[in-house]
This record gives sequence, C-alpha cells and structure tokens, in this order.
Amino acid sequence: MSAPDTNTEKQEERHKPALLGIKGAMIFGALMMVLLAFFVLGNARDDDAADVVNTDPSAAETSTVAPVDPVEPGTNESN
Repeated sequence: MSAPDTNTEKQEERHKPALLGIKGAMIFGALMMVLLAFFVLGNARDDDAADVVNTDPSAAETSTVAPVDPVEPGTNESN
C-alpha cells in the first residue's frame, strides 16, 4: 500500500542527512576513480624508453654454433 498523503518536500527534509551521505559517497567514489586513473597512467611503462644496452664491446659474444640440447632423447619419460 502506498502512503495516503505523500509530501515530497517534507520527506526530503526528513531524509536530508541520508541524502547528503549518499551524495558524499558518490563524490568520494568518483574522486577515487579519477585518482586511480591518474595513478595507473602515471606509473605506466614508457614503451619509447631505451632498454639497458651493454656498451662493453668485449662482452659481445658472436657464436655461430647451434645451442646444445642438455636433455637426451628418452631421458624425460614418465611412467
């Protein structure tokens, strides 16, 4: 059943603290989302940044030998 006499102005005045709390929670949530977006975008990886490169020419290894497989065929069988 609905209320026989609905006075919205009177009801709004009675519920003012609850309505202010709901509005405050909505503003707080929106602020947290904006701050989260700034935090994520601020800490994002820069793809244009140069990777660390070894500039020591003596450390450069040039090998033409194919890598050796350390596991011989048949030794990794499971029963």
